[in-house]
Amino acid sequence: MKVWLRRLLLLLFVLFWLALILMPTVAFILARNGQIQIGRSDGRHWRLFLVQEADMEGLGLERGRPVAPPGDAPETTSCLQTRIAYWMWAGDGPPAMYCQCQDQSTGEALAMTPPACLLPTGGGND
Repeated sequence: MKVWLRRLLLLLFVLFWLALILMPTVAFILARNGQIQIGRSDGRHWRLFLVQEADMEGLGLERGRPVAPPGDAPETTSCLQTRIAYWMWAGDGPPAMYCQCQDQSTGEALAMTPPACLLPTGGGND
């Protein structure tokens, strides 16, 4: 077997083993805090959270990313596109996507839709 192939397979095995070993830690943090977030809420972020309702239980994954505001928006406007996917073991949670623009100087939510949120989604990953 070639050396580079052996090293690639070893790296993949180590990454798989690390993910497997970290699963109890992730489960403990989720049980204690209810969520794990990577990144800032007002910018690009990933958030894994528990769904614990009377008729629904499972996990949700929220992914947020900044998008360009509409052309007629004030200079202080920032927009965020958020996608949410659910993995439910009780109940049903349909995926969702929404956009929100905010005036950074006042913190006020604005009633405008960024052009990126009007484009049809192909179902792929961003």
